[in-house]
Amino acid sequence: MILHSLRDRTLGVIPIRLALGVSLLVAARLAGAASTPALLAFVSGLIGITFLLFNDPRARFVQPRAEPVQAPRDAEVAPLWRQALAATLPSTVGLAVLALITLMPQPTLTALLAGVCAGLGVAAGLSLPRIDPALYVDPRSQRIYRR
Repeated sequence: MILHSLRDRTLGVIPIRLALGVSLLVAARLAGAASTPALLAFVSGLIGITFLLFNDPRARFVQPRAEPVQAPRDAEVAPLWRQALAATLPSTVGLAVLALITLMPQPTLTALLAGVCAGLGVAAGLSLPRIDPALYVDPRSQRIYRR
């Protein structure tokens, strides 16, 4: 069984999301987005998604997960790069694809999506203090383990 650390997974995806967000903003500017609208769209996307993630009203309806169980002794922990890559699916990759599709026809929309991508990284960074470093997840079953 291969496990992913919830904390390491989050730590690994933060720089990917931030770098991708900034890269997409630069691409939007190079594709013709005016400076002020592109920057406003980027900041709006960043602040909007960060606020939404921490104040999502749907969270009231989520059923609490089962208590974590002890991880099996033979369980291995995936390398950090693999954990970070898994954490980019589907949200970060999906946003990047949408941003690339809108790059030429609507570069300001690309800047907005770049801000959303960077905002996911900011939200992940802000959530780090609340993540128990002893918790691991089996990516196949989504079962939570304590190690």
